[in-house]
Amino acid sequence: MRTRIILFIILSGWLSSIVNGQQYVVDKKATIISGSASFMSQGGDLYEVDGNNATTFTFAPNINHFITKNIFIGGSLEFTTESQGDYKSNGIGIGPQIGLALGGSQNKVFPYFDLGIRYYRMKSDYSSDFDIQFSGSDISLGFGIIVPVKAHIGLIFEGGYHMQDLKAKDYDESYSGKIFSIGIGIAGLIFQSGS
Repeated sequence: MRTRIILFIILSGWLSSIVNGQQYVVDKKATIISGSASFMSQGGDLYEVDGNNATTFTFAPNINHFITKNIFIGGSLEFTTESQGDYKSNGIGIGPQIGLALGGSQNKVFPYFDLGIRYYRMKSDYSSDFDIQFSGSDISLGFGIIVPVKAHIGLIFEGGYHMQDLKAKDYDESYSGKIFSIGIGIAGLIFQSGS
């Protein structure tokens, strides 16, 4: 019980420090909690295998805290699932990021750039009795624009370039790949509004 009380006091102090003192979106001690999602289904002669469409779903939440005006550190998480017929793949990535957001109290949009590295793990099932597990790194370079639509809610238009290097668990083989993505998301903007 004592541990819970101490944890509650620490959490309350941390939350009050987040909500007090910041005047705009990218000010020191401001926090941005965001998430983006995408769904893709591919069909037709180019993509179907035995009449099965290829589908991909990705969800990527982030939290970034400004350690000084315009400079943030944070963490990112990514869930990805792919399927086509008997093939299924699930991946998860988690890791830190650092970035620079441009703008000040008078800006209506806030461009940003970030650099992150994630531990990435993926499991691919090719049939009911054959699967491969991979793990490794995912280095990401990101860019985007935060557009506040209400005082504490914003849209995020973002792009990213990922460089992955994964090793198969039961095999002595490594695989590398690159991903370029663009997307849109929503963000909670935690700061004290100026009067």
